[in-house]
Amino acid sequence: MDTMTGAWRRAGWVVWLLASATWPAAAGGNSGPGGNTGSGSGSGMSRPINLPVPSIGNGSPNGPGNGPGNRPPPSPNSGSGKDGKDGSRADDTGRDGPAGRDGAPRREADERGNSGTARPGSEAADNRWQRGERLVRSQPLVYERDPIGAPVLRAEITLLLPPDADLPDSLARRGFIAVRETLVLGRRLVVLRTPADLTLPMAVDLGRRLVPQAEIDFNHVLLASGRVEPVRLAAPAPAVTASAPEPVHVGLIDETVLPAPALASLADVRPIGRRCNAPPPQGHGTAVATVLARSVQQAGRRPVLHAADLGCGQGAVDAMAAALQAMDAERVPVVNVSAVGPYNRVLAAVVAAFIGRGHLLVAAVGNDGPAAPPLYPAAFPGVVGVTAVDAQGRVLVEAGRGDHVAFAAPGVVELPGADGSLRSWRGTSLAAPVVAAALAVRLTAPDPVTAQAAVAQLARAATDAGEPGRDRVYGHGVVGLSPTALAAAH
Repeated sequence: MDTMTGAWRRAGWVVWLLASATWPAAAGGNSGPGGNTGSGSGSGMSRPINLPVPSIGNGSPNGPGNGPGNRPPPSPNSGSGKDGKDGSRADDTGRDGPAGRDGAPRREADERGNSGTARPGSEAADNRWQRGERLVRSQPLVYERDPIGAPVLRAEITLLLPPDADLPDSLARRGFIAVRETLVLGRRLVVLRTPADLTLPMAVDLGRRLVPQAEIDFNHVLLASGRVEPVRLAAPAPAVTASAPEPVHVGLIDETVLPAPALASLADVRPIGRRCNAPPPQGHGTAVATVLARSVQQAGRRPVLHAADLGCGQGAVDAMAAALQAMDAERVPVVNVSAVGPYNRVLAAVVAAFIGRGHLLVAAVGNDGPAAPPLYPAAFPGVVGVTAVDAQGRVLVEAGRGDHVAFAAPGVVELPGADGSLRSWRGTSLAAPVVAAALAVRLTAPDPVTAQAAVAQLARAATDAGEPGRDRVYGHGVVGLSPTALAAAH
C-alpha cells in the first residue's frame, strides 16, 4: 500500500510540473524571453489570463479607465486647447467632419437642412468649414460648435423679446445670465450666458421651454463668402469717372473696411454702428466695398457707403442684428451682406422686421456647391440672394443654387491691393455687391412698395440665362454682364 501511495504521489508531481510548464504558453502569457504581452522578463513563471474588456462608446478595448460610465482619455492631438476639450481628433475630422461640443460628431443635417459636411466638388465649402474649424481651435475660450459643426460664441444664446416684455425670472433661477442687451428694430435682443451644467444645445432647448413666446437660438458666427486667389503683379485698372455727382447711399455689413487708396478714390465710406478693436481684417470687407463702389460709379452715380463692422461682435448673430438696426436708423435703403451661416431663428425674425420696414437686403448665397442646402441670410424670405458667374456668364462650380437665388452676377474680379498689385477674388461675396449697387440706384429711401418695384424692375433688366424665366441656377438672370458676352457663352 505504501508503495502504491508513493507511486501515485510521484505521478501527481509529474502532472503538476507538466501543467506548470505548458499552461502559460497555451494561455498566451509567456512563450520565452520577451514573449509575454504584459510586463515581465519572460522567466517562465505563469501569468494571469488577460480577459478582453468590453468597449464602451468610442473608447479602445483595453484603455485605462474605460469601464462602464468612463470616458476614454483624450488623444494627445485632440481638442483646440491644451486640455483637449471641445475638439476633434485629427484622425476623426476627415471621417466625420468637425466634432460638436464635447467631441460629439457633427450631425449630417438639422431640421432646416443645414448640412454639417462639405459637399463634393466644392473646395470653397471645405475652406469655409476649415476656417470655422481654425476659428474654434485658435480661440477655444471664445468659440465652440453647434450640433451641425457651425461656429458659435461659446456658452451664449440669443433671445428676442417684445420691447415691453421683461426677462422671465425662470431663466435667472435656472442659471442664465444676461450679458448684453440692445433694442433691435423695435424688439429686445438679449444675449444670455448659459449655465455651466448645460451643454449649449441643452441650454437652447431649455430656454425655448422656459420662454416659449420668445425666439431663442445659438449665437451663430457668420463667415465670409469669398476668397482671394494668388497675386498677379500688374497695374490696377483705371477708375471710372462718375458722370453725375448725385449720391447713392448703400450699406455694407462685413469686416472692417480698410482705407485703401483705390477705394478712397471711388467712394465716400462712412462707418456706422459699433466701434471696437476688431480682429485684423483679411481684406474681404475692402474687396466687397470696392466692387460695390465701382458698380455704383459705373452707373454714373457717386457712391456713399455706410459700412458696419461685423467683426466688432466676432461676426455673431447679435452683431449682425445690431448692424441692421444701425442701417435702419440711418435709413439706408439697400444693404449688402457677403457672409453666410446656418438657419437661426433670432436672425430670421430680425431680418423679417428689417425687410418689413422697406429695406432691401442683398446677400451672397454662399460657396458650398450646387448640392448644398441653403445658407442664410440669403435664404430668408424676402432677401435678394445672389449667386456668381464668371466673365462668360457661366455659374461658378462652387456657387450655391436653389429657389432662393434671385440674381447672378460676376464673381471673379481683380482688385488692387495695398502694394499696387492685382489680387483675384472669387466667390458669391463679390457678386452680391453688383446686384446691391443695381438696386441702390433704383431705391432712394426705404419703402416696402418701392423696394419690391425696384426688384421687379431689375428682374426685367437682367439678362436671362439657363432655363427660360426664373430658375434655380441664375434666378431672374445675370446682372453686370453684357448680353453679348452671355450670348457668346450660351
